[in-house]
Formats: sequence, C-alpha cells, structure tokens
Amino acid sequence: MKESLLFLGQAVRHYRTAGTFTQSRPALARGIADAVGDVPDGRVILELGPGTGVVTRELLGRFPRARVVAVEVLEAFASRLEETAPGVTLVRGCASELESHLAGLGIAPEEVAAVVSGLPMLSLPGELPQRILGSVRGVLRPGRRYVQFTYFRRAWRRFTLDGFQQVTCRRVWLNLPPAYVLAFVRNG
Repeated sequence: MKESLLFLGQAVRHYRTAGTFTQSRPALARGIADAVGDVPDGRVILELGPGTGVVTRELLGRFPRARVVAVEVLEAFASRLEETAPGVTLVRGCASELESHLAGLGIAPEEVAAVVSGLPMLSLPGELPQRILGSVRGVLRPGRRYVQFTYFRRAWRRFTLDGFQQVTCRRVWLNLPPAYVLAFVRNG
C-alpha cells in the first residue's frame, strides 16, 4: 500500500515523467522479463525509469547472475528503490545520458545485454524521447534487446527507431491499464 501511495503521489506531481497514475503489476513485470531473452552471467541489464521497482525486483529474481543497473530521475522513486531492491545498482539521472552513466560505473557498452524501459516515452516533452532512444542505441551492441512497455502501441509509430528492428509485441491484459511489451533488436 505504501508503494502504491508513493507512486500516486509522484504521478500527480510529475505526470509527464511518471506517465500514468497506476504502477506496473507483476504480470507486466513478468512479460518484460520474458522479452529480455537470455542474459549471460555477469552481463548488465539496464533499466530505465524503474519507478517503485516492480520490474526491477522481477529482473533481479529472474537474472540473479546479471547486474541490474537502474536509472531513475525522480528522487522519491530512487530512495524507495534503494530500500526495496538492495541488489540493484542505482543511478540518479536522466536516461538520455546512458553512456556517461555507464562510464561512471566502469561498465563498457559491450557488457550491456539488454535495456528495459518503463519510461513514458509518449508523454515526455520535446526531443527528450529521441535523445533517450539515441542513448539506448549508443549503449546497445548489435543483436541485443531493447524492451519497452507502452499503453498505446499505435502511437509508437511516430518514433524513429533507427538501428532497431521490432521482434515481438505482447499484450499484457493483467495490468491496469492493459499494456503492450515491445521488444526490439539492435541491428548491425
């Protein structure tokens, strides 16, 4: 309950950053983790916009031999994540600066197995979504996955995803509201 109230409070204060008034449900977290695919031991899963950590905890449980690095811009969510997901490496900052964040942690792009995003790309202002997608492209090597969830699949057509090919789209009905999990592979 405490987590739900925290999410609602942050959503009201920062709607464009949170993107919704309800936090992700476990079924959506499982769908996102499924879309990541295989992750070799010791590789990094980069999570953008972890919020209260529903997906983060699923990733930590599903990939115990991987390093989960979460990038969160809202301080309230970052503080909560430190309490509830002690196995995560937390970065407080913007997802448009992934190369810099990883360099600060001593992580090379070759170590990144996948990028998972809960960011509300459709509600972010101006060019920020394209800058974030460019940042994702900069840290993912060919053949690796970018997984994004959205509530409006058709609206994603407005984004230019140069360097990526969509490989799957799955509807998760047991989420409020129902969501789509889009998986893309980085082209060569």
